[in-house]
Amino acid sequence: MKNLSTGTGLNHAVRVTVAALSVVLGLGAAVPAHAQCPGDVIPSGAVNGTDLAELLATWGPCTGCAADIDVSGSVDGNDLAVILGAWGPCSPVITSILPNTGHTSGGTQITITGNYFSGPATVTLGGVPATNVQVANATTITAVTPAAPAGSVDVVVSVGARILTVASGFTFSSVVPGTVRAWGWNGYGQCNVPTDLGTCTAIAGGFYHTVALRTDGTVRAWGRNDYGQCNIPTDLGPCTAIAGGDYHIIALRTDGTVRAWGGNFYGQRNVPTDLGPCTAIAGGYAHTIALRTDGTVRAWGLCSDGQCNIPTDLGPCTAIAGGELHTIALRTDGSVRAWGYNNLGQCNIPTDLGPCTAIAGGVYHTIALRTDGTVRAWGWNGDGQCNVPTDLGPCTAIAGAFNHTIALRTDGTVRAWGWNGDGQCNIPTDLGPCTAIAGDGLHTIALQR
Repeated sequence: MKNLSTGTGLNHAVRVTVAALSVVLGLGAAVPAHAQCPGDVIPSGAVNGTDLAELLATWGPCTGCAADIDVSGSVDGNDLAVILGAWGPCSPVITSILPNTGHTSGGTQITITGNYFSGPATVTLGGVPATNVQVANATTITAVTPAAPAGSVDVVVSVGARILTVASGFTFSSVVPGTVRAWGWNGYGQCNVPTDLGTCTAIAGGFYHTVALRTDGTVRAWGRNDYGQCNIPTDLGPCTAIAGGDYHIIALRTDGTVRAWGGNFYGQRNVPTDLGPCTAIAGGYAHTIALRTDGTVRAWGLCSDGQCNIPTDLGPCTAIAGGELHTIALRTDGSVRAWGYNNLGQCNIPTDLGPCTAIAGGVYHTIALRTDGTVRAWGWNGDGQCNVPTDLGPCTAIAGAFNHTIALRTDGTVRAWGWNGDGQCNIPTDLGPCTAIAGDGLHTIALQR
């Protein structure tokens, strides 16, 4: 043991595992479950004196000071410092690459997550170097993808002298980012995306129509048009958001004003003159909802079930959504409120829901995305639309339709469940990762990234 203190007992090229440390220290207990790499226990990214304190807290002091390396008479941080001269930093590891798909033209910024990154790094995809490679910190490397043919390629990351390979870690696709896809019932052509649509930044659905917001801020719509819901006003101007009612469309213009067109049998497209600038919009069967810049909510149109009666104690909100005959709001504290038609419990917020980041409405059910990425749904469940799949995993967005529910997972994949009589829950095999989802009637819409 004294040889270790002089540095002659171990060569600097030798790697010693945490399990080996228990032998060196004369401790017979099992390796702690939280040990991250050779010797690094806390974890810090390198073996240091604090690691020994962590080991002692787990294993307890040695008998007869068998672990005393520096002959101090007790086991302390200096002992591990002696061993540190033989070990060195932990080996880098990769845990994820996001996004893991991008266009064949290149230019997709990817984030490589892992641990123990340090110093300069290089990244290649299918043997072609990425550009703008940056080691942001010990857990993050960013890079921009090169141009490459369509298909999956290996991602190779060189960090110092270490070379890490993620087999098929990235997929190049010829699909243009911002492409709209739609599937399900297509009786009015609502799933026939116009070939000249171009790239888009947002999507929305009506009961039998589809709406898209193009990158230049213009709005397009297609599908059923018996109330003129697909006839975009010529003086609309550029917009920042869109929403669909069953037979009408709502748009939020860049100046914060709201416009609506299409069916108006309950005054759902009659925007109040005193509405003022808004930040979000939503639609129900025949009512329209707006979130004003001060966080207050307004609603108009059909109010037979109180869906336009804003609760006096609602307080400021950050998001709104509409069901067929009910209204949903997300308050600034993350709590959810709902009001209107409630014969199927769609307005009964679960007491254990907790804080949320997004909300959505189906015809007679309500969906919420919790802060941990999990999805909850309640209300009418006749077709299983409230039965969230147990293997869904964390999500970033949710949407509701007539009797099915849609979720966008953190990896960009889309899942849908509930009524599937028209294939609205059958995700196209060539869809690829998406940035947005929508639904309303019997179809599903996605925006590819």
